Amino acid sequence: MKRPAPLIVLSGPTASGKSSLALALAREFPVEIVNADSLQVYRHFDIGTAKPTVKERGEVPHHLIDVADPDEPYDAGRYVREAERAIGEIRARGKVPMLVGGTGMYIRALLRGLDPLPSDPRVREELSRRWEAEGGAALHATLARIDPETSAKVHPSDRHRVLRALEIAAVAGIPPSRARAAWSSAEARHGCLFLALWPDRETLYGRIDARTEEMFRRGLVEEVRGLLARGFDRSLKPMMALGYRHAAAHLLDGVPLPETIEAVKRDTRRYAKRQVTWLSSEPDLVHIVPGEASPPPREVVRMYLS
Repeated sequence: MKRPAPLIVLSGPTASGKSSLALALAREFPVEIVNADSLQVYRHFDIGTAKPTVKERGEVPHHLIDVADPDEPYDAGRYVREAERAIGEIRARGKVPMLVGGTGMYIRALLRGLDPLPSDPRVREELSRRWEAEGGAALHATLARIDPETSAKVHPSDRHRVLRALEIAAVAGIPPSRARAAWSSAEARHGCLFLALWPDRETLYGRIDARTEEMFRRGLVEEVRGLLARGFDRSLKPMMALGYRHAAAHLLDGVPLPETIEAVKRDTRRYAKRQVTWLSSEPDLVHIVPGEASPPPREVVRMYLS
């Protein structure tokens, strides 16, 4: 039987060191990096996304970075189409594609196919009208009654995700968390080596705190100020992301900066916990635990490619 074309996936919670490990592997093996971070696809979102620098992208080929404007629709469907194209082009050059990022929905969509959950434009339109009439907090409260698990993962002002979850519940007749569980267990479309960075909680939280402070030192507030000045509304999907919505609240609502920084740390730790939960459900992971007797990633990749 012909061996499947190799594909490497490198994931892990935010601030776990994915980018630095990816660069180290790319310097040693014939790989090109395919971004799997839903924010790094957007232009002008640099500091808060820890986007690879221009120098790093010049040293190692990166794909699907800076491919969309902040007000341009970008979803898992577009990601899969563009990632599949990039993977094909990389393989045509005799190189190995390596997905790097922590957006579980994008990785899962590529490996297992697009989210098959139902949709109905009429339901979506009615929910949009309710959002305008009742506000996001009211609809988020409705979601919390229907599906506490999903509501805990969605910010009340994240219009896109709140409405999508309510749409799934209305059309499928079951909580979105149950519907998504079936998708998560679907058979993989791509065979791959799936590396998962797995630092202990204390180490990870320390890295999150340090990186948050570094982002603000590097100018996250100024980056968001520039986005707002360009006319990108705070309600846009990428502007609702970690760090960006907090910086916007500091600039527009007067939230004190120290309080803003602490909120980013807190919410990032919560997000990392959800990422770990998602990764725990993925089969055949190779856990990379810094400082412990886990297999050296270089040796794992070497054996996979040999």
